[in-house]
Amino acid sequence: MLTSLLFIVTGIIGVTTAFLIFRNYTVNRMMNPYIIILILIISLRFLFSGLTYFIFDPSFKTTFSKYSNASIIVIPICYLYFKNLAENKNKIYPKDLLHFIFPIALLLVINSQDQINLGSHSLEIVLYILFFIFAITYIFLCFDVLKTKIWSRRGEIKVLQKQNKLINNWTLFLFVGLILTLIRLFISVCVEIYSNESIKGFLYQWISALIWAVILFKILISPEILFGYNLLHQKFNENKNNNLALKDIWKINSDIELKNCQHSILKKKIDLNIMVYISQIETVALQFELFRNADLSITDLSTNLKIPKSHISYLFKYHSFLSFSEFKKLIRIHDAIHLIELNFLSNNTLESLSKKVGFTSYNPFFTSFKEIAGMPPLEYYKLYKKELEA
Repeated sequence: MLTSLLFIVTGIIGVTTAFLIFRNYTVNRMMNPYIIILILIISLRFLFSGLTYFIFDPSFKTTFSKYSNASIIVIPICYLYFKNLAENKNKIYPKDLLHFIFPIALLLVINSQDQINLGSHSLEIVLYILFFIFAITYIFLCFDVLKTKIWSRRGEIKVLQKQNKLINNWTLFLFVGLILTLIRLFISVCVEIYSNESIKGFLYQWISALIWAVILFKILISPEILFGYNLLHQKFNENKNNNLALKDIWKINSDIELKNCQHSILKKKIDLNIMVYISQIETVALQFELFRNADLSITDLSTNLKIPKSHISYLFKYHSFLSFSEFKKLIRIHDAIHLIELNFLSNNTLESLSKKVGFTSYNPFFTSFKEIAGMPPLEYYKLYKKELEA
């Protein structure tokens, strides 16, 4: 009875969670239709499984037992959720249906064994071997998407780093939960085969219910997952403060290992002025205009700031995590984001934006934008517009 109550409670919580996600999934970077379908299928299965204890109608129990294996389709659904999350898509596309051909065909064969006199323990074993091969294949596909397109994302913009970290943690949490659930099913099937029982995979379902309940509670107690991490709201606040968090690239510590004697001489002159130099460089960087010059050099920056060139070279060599070239790239991408948020792209192309901020062509701009912002410029623009419309 307690197990049935656990199933019912888990099912109700899951349906409620799916409803809450559905209300705003179109503006939630971490959600798409597939996670809603995934939650509904698993939660309804637990709900009906729990109800079988309290409903004494034999036909209800028979129907549930027959179609409970329909949850096999959650395997490609998991993959499609991760894939669409990686690509920042929140629609269902017709080609996605191809992923459901095999599981539906396998389900039909499993359910029709008795009707066409194919029922045998050996056949059941073969069918479940096919099922686990299918499941493991999709687990590897999920892992590949997560590893190459989600967990590997990097961004030098602070607010995007936060969003990427949230997505990484959430997807890892969900992925581990799904693997544990599959392991539970594998153990259950092995025990049923060893006991020469009809293979249903129903043993130890309370473990899966607990795992799923933990996943649901994780969603419900995490507003950034349930409602979305408000990326652009955070960025608006940063821009109002005119703060690019440039402090993250500087090494203020004066205890450094110098390369030659000349640098030792410079160190004595520069140490007392490090914070002044950094402040001056940040000020001109935040104005963007100087860095829009595609040929900008340290000499140009030195002339503009009236700081000796050797001092600026020393600063970037020993007190910056970025080279001057990387610093220019970072500032130009911030400039591009600033212009996007000023609606520059409503009347201009991405290529003109790249040249406006100081890149000589679109390709290096695209590569730099993706590297620093964690997503392509067009994807960022679409996300920005979506947030404004929400």
